[in-house]
Amino acid sequence: MGVNDTTKIVLSTLKFKSAPQLGSQITVPFNQNVKNITEYDRSQNIDLIDVYNQEREKSKKFRPLTKITFLFKNTYVGETNYRPFYENLYYVNAIESSRQFCANGNPNVYWSGYPLYNEFDLSRTDNDVVGYTKPNTNGHINFVSTSASSYNWNFFLSYGYKNVDKLMSAIDTKKNITFNWNAFQGIPFVIDNSISNGQNYITFRSVCKHGLSVGEFVELSFNYNGQNLFQVSDLGDGTYNSELYVFSITNIGYTGNTFATGKQGTLKRVLNDNNPISTRSEYYVRRHKILTNQSESILTNAGFELNSFKLTKQYEPSALTPNNISRVSVKEGSQTYNLSFANDVDLQNLIDNQKRPISELFFTFQWVGIFGWTSKPGGNGFPLRQGFDFNLPTLSTGKPNSWWVNPFSTAGISTLSYSKPGPPAKPPINFYYNKPLVKGDEIDGDFCEWNDSEYQERVISNIYHKFTFNDNVFDINIIGQSDATNPFGYYYQVHHPITLKSFSSYIEEGDAASVTNIPDWAVYDQLSQNFIWRDIYPYGFIDNDGVGVDYPFLNGVHYPFRNLIFRLIPEGSTSIPLNVVPLPTTDECE
Repeated sequence: MGVNDTTKIVLSTLKFKSAPQLGSQITVPFNQNVKNITEYDRSQNIDLIDVYNQEREKSKKFRPLTKITFLFKNTYVGETNYRPFYENLYYVNAIESSRQFCANGNPNVYWSGYPLYNEFDLSRTDNDVVGYTKPNTNGHINFVSTSASSYNWNFFLSYGYKNVDKLMSAIDTKKNITFNWNAFQGIPFVIDNSISNGQNYITFRSVCKHGLSVGEFVELSFNYNGQNLFQVSDLGDGTYNSELYVFSITNIGYTGNTFATGKQGTLKRVLNDNNPISTRSEYYVRRHKILTNQSESILTNAGFELNSFKLTKQYEPSALTPNNISRVSVKEGSQTYNLSFANDVDLQNLIDNQKRPISELFFTFQWVGIFGWTSKPGGNGFPLRQGFDFNLPTLSTGKPNSWWVNPFSTAGISTLSYSKPGPPAKPPINFYYNKPLVKGDEIDGDFCEWNDSEYQERVISNIYHKFTFNDNVFDINIIGQSDATNPFGYYYQVHHPITLKSFSSYIEEGDAASVTNIPDWAVYDQLSQNFIWRDIYPYGFIDNDGVGVDYPFLNGVHYPFRNLIFRLIPEGSTSIPLNVVPLPTTDECE
């Protein structure tokens, strides 16, 4: 009898730097050293836990799931005389429109109201509305119930696979200054010494989060006597959250107009002035590739779960509707959904935009709008547009940012159309919707920063899509809510990440001559003359900083999950207050 002397005990703190310290023990079995050999008789003890972990680490197949809380504020009132639309509004002028319609039978009466909640919901439930969605009739859409979750939105999985340069624009509302720059140039700023922290500082204000810390350096797009690298001395200007956008350098007696108030430029973050090339950040727009088709997405109601926002509805009596049918109209809902996909996603041989193994996927949303309320192209039309956080705030005049009418703001998604008969003696009406994405398509993502020395990617600004109404069929400008040359609309965040595997919270460093198994995603650091990288934690390992994942694994497939809040946000408009409409008294129309 004996003990296996090849057994080694590895402390948890030696496996990963940030691993919690755990007690280690081993049960010593009494094994027989001598055994008769029987020909063709071979056996091996199998540890099921080890087999499970080995299969879990080896698998590259994923089926992400998410619970979506849909938050939406129905804001814009418009007018329409297209019958299927005006018969399906949340009315605000029902009495006046009914009186006009009833008095002279005028088919061109405009009915005003909000589009119903179904026009924006993630999954439609109006599958049997006469003249609108009733199947096999002459209504607006021949509604197919199994496609209820694809008429308004499409859902995909995507991943960031390369970095691209994009023309960008932002407006500093404080100084009414417009910045135009390319993503590769870095982060734009304006010198604003009026908010400096004293005479010994030169203060800069950026249009997006600069990511700087005191003691780090900035490389400016212009120089002072051949020098363009300056150390950050202070952050903020004393106002709320200003440290994210405002930084200062020490004024050691700079002369001339190099640092004059109002001077514009771009910056790049540098960690070490002794090695400004290797420690300088890169800036780019992360381009995504679509991994699934729309038909693979499965959207279901999340049981009986509702979000915290109330259901807003009103009763429409038959005397106050154009088709004399009473109904309950829903303006806003509170539904929660589950989103999954029919097929597994195999990430074998795929790498991300930084040439690393893919550590996160994205739930990607696309507004399609097949019913044709939005996305009119050409002229005063505006197909699907894209912009970033800094493009969202309205101007001091209350109008949308001028970026949304810039030709470079288009999302690059084609518009399709179909025609329906218009009002009597009127030409047919064209309706537009956005072409659904398919597997392999590319779509722009967030504005990001990467620094080799930190080996970490930072999202500077999320990307948003914006859609506006087709004013041929639903005109909010008549109500005075918008500007025909740059109309208000709704915007939403396109990509929502889900972590598949975590990179360690510390940086490894090693010399290729003395360290084995350096991963192929490591980068070479010129200052230390070593390779640096972050390890990928195994599944189920969570370090002291809370970094790591532990998702279910079944039948060779990982099932990562996240809760997601999806917001459809109105742009700078104010809802018209509604009053309860009383039942009409008997008049000449009854």
